[in-house]
Amino acid sequence: MLVAVFIGNANAQIPRISVSHANGQWTVTGKKNIIILNDSDLSVAVHAGPVTWKMLPSSDHDMRVDVAGDEFYVRLADAQKIDIEPYTTGFKTGLRIILGDFRDKGILARGSLLNTRVVLTMCLEGKDEDLVAESMVNENGTAVKELNWPKPIDGREADYTIISSDNGTLLPRSWSRPYHPIHHAATDHSVIQSHLIETWAMSWWGFEKGDSAMIVIVETPNDASYTFSHPAGGPTYMGPSWLAQLGHFGYLRSLRMRFLPKGNYVDLAKQYRRYVIDSGLYASLKDKIAQRPIVANLIGHPMLRLRVLKNVRPDSTEYDPKIPSKNYQLTAFAENIQQLRKLRSQGWEGLNVILSGWLHEGYDRQTPDALPPSEKAGGWAGMRAFFDACRQLDYTCSLHDQYRDYYTDAPSWNPDFAVHEEDTTSRPDTFPGTRFGKDWKEGYVPFMNHWDGGTQSYLNSRFMLGFLVKNYDLLFEHGIHPHGSYLDVFGYVPPDQDFNPNHPNTRTESMNYRVALFEWVKHNLGIVGTEAGSDWVIPYVDYTTPRANRGVNRGANPTEGDAIQVPLYSLVYHDAVVSQSSPEDLHGFLYGDAPLMNTRTGAIANPEQIRRMAALHKRVGLLEMTNHEFLDGNYRKERTTFADGTTVTVDWNTNIVTINPPL
Repeated sequence: MLVAVFIGNANAQIPRISVSHANGQWTVTGKKNIIILNDSDLSVAVHAGPVTWKMLPSSDHDMRVDVAGDEFYVRLADAQKIDIEPYTTGFKTGLRIILGDFRDKGILARGSLLNTRVVLTMCLEGKDEDLVAESMVNENGTAVKELNWPKPIDGREADYTIISSDNGTLLPRSWSRPYHPIHHAATDHSVIQSHLIETWAMSWWGFEKGDSAMIVIVETPNDASYTFSHPAGGPTYMGPSWLAQLGHFGYLRSLRMRFLPKGNYVDLAKQYRRYVIDSGLYASLKDKIAQRPIVANLIGHPMLRLRVLKNVRPDSTEYDPKIPSKNYQLTAFAENIQQLRKLRSQGWEGLNVILSGWLHEGYDRQTPDALPPSEKAGGWAGMRAFFDACRQLDYTCSLHDQYRDYYTDAPSWNPDFAVHEEDTTSRPDTFPGTRFGKDWKEGYVPFMNHWDGGTQSYLNSRFMLGFLVKNYDLLFEHGIHPHGSYLDVFGYVPPDQDFNPNHPNTRTESMNYRVALFEWVKHNLGIVGTEAGSDWVIPYVDYTTPRANRGVNRGANPTEGDAIQVPLYSLVYHDAVVSQSSPEDLHGFLYGDAPLMNTRTGAIANPEQIRRMAALHKRVGLLEMTNHEFLDGNYRKERTTFADGTTVTVDWNTNIVTINPPL
């Protein structure tokens, strides 16, 4: 049997694409790319220029279904009804696959047919003939918790997998060590989730094969994840995983694959940069400065973190009963003022100061009930004097602030306002409690006790703004006016779902509530910062803290690290957000970051390195990073290039940084 459908014509802007069926295969043929879908196992191959990208066939873990509390996986290709037909919208053309009548594998009705209906489309779109894949599920009495489609690229045929975790990771197919982007320890049972910096710094990943490359862009990332596997020696398997929204599939999911006949990880990062500019995820630092001139002070000036009070609770896993000095450290506001004046006398101008531990009980204590400030540190008068001194010294001063961690000893703590998980029986899945192995649930509410404040839950996102406004209104009443706020964890941890029926919260709503805090700080203070900075925060945030990366470049032996570090984040967003690095980490030079200044020992560590990094940042801080390259085969020498032609070369064998033209 042969079926052929031709869509488009030579005189129209719609490309001429043919859809045909023969010998158990559907073929979608464009001018650049060809999609082949196998009827029997739903495997897909894409012929793109000189290479073929193969996706794995349907498997036993395609879709996780809940039927009356009974959860099990089904294989898409096992559907009793499979209808495949040509599909066109007028701007994209391909196939629509409708699947139904899956076998119930649960205990209650084993063998009966589910009424669940899955609708999948795969089309070629646009002049580049992107493969756009969309998924929708009509649950009809079931609850679909997870859909893993399209299937992963066959990792046996990809030379490198490119992951946007941390700053960026390049993982060779045969990398000798096992690699996982999120599991850092044996006790780590964290689930890969959307907008978690270690796995989802940006909503894309890619592959290299010979001189060719491909990118997977997740267009609906808020309830997305990916499947991942890389055992010692490889290969790597990585594909999309669509997660439920408050227990149900909810809405159509979409991703886009683009194929480059010639390209590498830099080219893929630039493809994503183009995508975020077009879609509104990008906002330049120049535009932010035009709206709020105070943001300009972030360019070319060091970041200095000062702390007032560290006061670890005995029920925290960080508490050290043998060394009391590790649990309690006080630096009064007056002492911090003296430190700032000393720095100014030494010629440090324009510092960006971030003050932490100013809360009533100290750093990470009793949030979100931060005030009044610690009386032992100087109370209201001391804190006001600190910010007055900042202005006299012409330093910008912001507060390190926290509105997600919800401590049980906070005066306002109420379990009704804490995040609720979906059930009372399964292991907690709220990050980062899942990382430290010290998390538990009481009823529906997850807890952990890793940080200084001891036992905590997580505040429902819709209540965060109210606490922030209450705290800053009190500060204003006492004559304290910070230049900005660093909102801890927002850009690092995934958005929270809350299953509490009194005030349910989707991941998308959680992000929007976080945005409300960013916007309030922007309009009422000035400078907005957050931790690490998954790319959804870029339009709202001016600076981020370092994105941890466990790459090989620092060690003498490339196999010592987990994978190869590459600056994917900077290639996309260098001119959109200020990233920070320690001057001791030469990646800070390579990536054109602003320097962090450490004065914890009472002296400035590496002052000349700080000044050099600040001078480099002053030159390139508002510029696009245009290229990154390794100059040898062992990843021991690498170079970045910026839009004005500046190059930064780091030789990891000698730890020498060369900047050209010289500063």
